[in-house]
Amino acid sequence: MGAVDSEELGADRCYKCDAALEGAEMCPQCGRKQYRVCYCGEKIPVAARVCPYCGADWSHSHRVRHKSRSSKLDYKKLARSAGLGALATLVAAGLTNIVITSIARRSLSSHQVMPSSFLARVELALQSLGQTTIGAMQRAIDMGASLVWVFIVILIGAGLGAVTYLARSGFIRRRRSRSTHKRRTRAE
Repeated sequence: MGAVDSEELGADRCYKCDAALEGAEMCPQCGRKQYRVCYCGEKIPVAARVCPYCGADWSHSHRVRHKSRSSKLDYKKLARSAGLGALATLVAAGLTNIVITSIARRSLSSHQVMPSSFLARVELALQSLGQTTIGAMQRAIDMGASLVWVFIVILIGAGLGAVTYLARSGFIRRRRSRSTHKRRTRAE
């Protein structure tokens, strides 16, 4: 290949967004590089299908797109994100406070007043949850031991079904016992 004019290589428009380049190596509009280094070491336009210096075929090359990272910080977007984060946290804290207070009310008698301290309300809510759990367990015991046995049988059946599936699908491999292996080698 012969010598190549620099004007022949110079791209005047961006290959991606068609913005005017005016001799720039990066597009002022989209920030994409307009040149790449060929195998021969020469700089060629990204859109070139064949290197004018060595004739290398670039027609099937994959162009990797990278996000252009701007060194400028968008303060409006930063402030909006911070505001949304603060709002979401405030809403979550409010909802948590409402739930804990409503659970804590169950522990109070009619003449008691709800404490203003959040930690005291959490303590009352935990007491209420403990009483509810104990009550549910008492009802289960009152229903009879037969339901417990039904639950145990269901769990055993589910476990056996899961093991059978895993064995059939190859996740669990069965080992042959040594005695079977010895009998086979003696028979041979």
